[in-house]
Amino acid sequence: MYDLIIVGGGPAGLTAGIYAVRFGLNTIILEKSEISGQIALADVVENYPGFPEISGLELMEKYKSHAQEIGVETKITEVLSIRDEGEKKIVSTDSGEFESKAVIIATGANPKHLNVPGEKEFISKGVSYCAICDGPFFKNKTVVVVGGGNSAIADALLLSKIAKKVYLIHRRDKLRAVKILQDRAFKATNIEFILNACILEIIG
Repeated sequence: MYDLIIVGGGPAGLTAGIYAVRFGLNTIILEKSEISGQIALADVVENYPGFPEISGLELMEKYKSHAQEIGVETKITEVLSIRDEGEKKIVSTDSGEFESKAVIIATGANPKHLNVPGEKEFISKGVSYCAICDGPFFKNKTVVVVGGGNSAIADALLLSKIAKKVYLIHRRDKLRAVKILQDRAFKATNIEFILNACILEIIG
């Protein structure tokens, strides 16, 4: 039985693993993919302290290397369920069951995909899922933000301070974001709203 099972091998999961092992806990990280963490999708990371410029994939490799050197055990397997049996937690995966005294869930977030032709081909080549990460690459350019919720409007507002023009495309006739964000977006002179519209294809 492990002292601790960590579900998720991104930056948060690996950091938790490093701290746990340093405190003498028998720890394993369960991660479903060899490439973990949204940051791995970033073409260039320029805002991580200590690294003026580094690719997201390289930064994740440094996380993993640090964790391995300190003795964090990692297994590539997908977690299917977690059962709480009091002092024992049972984590079921596609490669068997693991038992521990405690579980940390560090699964992070997954971006919503449009699932249209061209999207996968242009990831990190114009298609981004993190405005705060990649916004500076679009300085003085024309950009498109897809969505009508809080995240989309917040990203559009951020990009409006960087890009020359921001088109916000939303499939419905009304935005879903909170009013204060909508009010700010409507006041931005370089944000143009295209409602009742869907992205069909990305060409570049």
